[in-house]
Amino acid sequence: MTVREIDPGAAEDVQALRSELDELLRARRYAAQREQRLAEGVSSGNDPELHRQLAQIRSLRDGLASRHLELSERLLALEDHRREQTAVPVPRRPTGARFGGAYEAAPAPQPAPAAAAAPMRGARFAGVAAPAAEPEPEAPQPVAPPRPKAPEPRSAAELAALAARITALHRRGSAQESAAVTAQAAVVLAPADVARLIALLRAEGPAGAAGYLARAVAHGAAGQAAGTLAELRRAGLSEEAAALFHALWGYPATELPSLLAALEQAGLSADGLTLLWEWGSAPPAELAALADHLRAAGRTEDAYRLLHQAAGRRTDELADTAIHLAPRLAEALSYEVVRLRSPADLADYAAGLVVSPDRYRALLAAVGTLDESRTRAALAALRGAGLPLRT
Repeated sequence: MTVREIDPGAAEDVQALRSELDELLRARRYAAQREQRLAEGVSSGNDPELHRQLAQIRSLRDGLASRHLELSERLLALEDHRREQTAVPVPRRPTGARFGGAYEAAPAPQPAPAAAAAPMRGARFAGVAAPAAEPEPEAPQPVAPPRPKAPEPRSAAELAALAARITALHRRGSAQESAAVTAQAAVVLAPADVARLIALLRAEGPAGAAGYLARAVAHGAAGQAAGTLAELRRAGLSEEAAALFHALWGYPATELPSLLAALEQAGLSADGLTLLWEWGSAPPAELAALADHLRAAGRTEDAYRLLHQAAGRRTDELADTAIHLAPRLAEALSYEVVRLRSPADLADYAAGLVVSPDRYRALLAAVGTLDESRTRAALAALRGAGLPLRT
């Protein structure tokens, strides 16, 4: 990469570049964590939407890496230029493969760590505040960090400058960097400002940029997603609200309780119920994981509601789900099947549970709760399929 010449009178300084590099490091760490979660989801099934999201986050990660290298080159060049203005001789040092083994001046000082509560600013994001850094997965903190402060509202001028930046990058052929800036804004701006930026991009930005920004919000925290969805609805941005809502279908299973709670707090409980209905069609192992995470988070009623939505699926898929579920949830699913399905369907479902004596006993117990005529019909169907009536 060719480093641009540094004008001695340029306003850009070392501290501004360091701040931007701090932003990029945080964004890259977030992208890497999101990529890891999506890769885990892809490995457990063949969901095209998860594959699409994985490709999207990898593209974002690549764009952030490219931008990080560009800024690193610029920072080194600027520091070298500033050092050349002094009369103090400095030793030489090798700088690595990106300079082809050439030698440069003494090592640049490392960026000073930003204060935890202070918003980071930079020209690239037109003053957008970055979120508090997440703890590294391999080194969890024994005490939960304080909740980050809500992003400060941005002025109309700041948002207009950010929209212009996104548009300018796209027009000059830097589509990947334009997408990276857009995706970063989706997770660090306040929900109301995300909605305002979406409106600006919809009116004057690159084609598809508004929808891309809306979908990218689903990569952020639950409160950010729910708050932005509410703001989009209030602003009448129905297409972008629908794009964000559909993107929420692929939310990581471990974070669904937080998402449902955030939707309730935003006055969008009906959207939470719709998501439960959609998630009821997830592959069996994933469906079981969703229900288990909801129960573990204290949202047992949501877990039962999810299983109720799933009870109309193919009986072999239901049996597979019951095998993966925790015992109490497997029992709840069997009660739903016994209550809602025909005796023939019940027999097909039971055939898939024979491999698990505990699950099969729970099924027989559920059959015993039916009225007398339905119990006889269910037991006759089991007997006709050659299945045991006791274990």
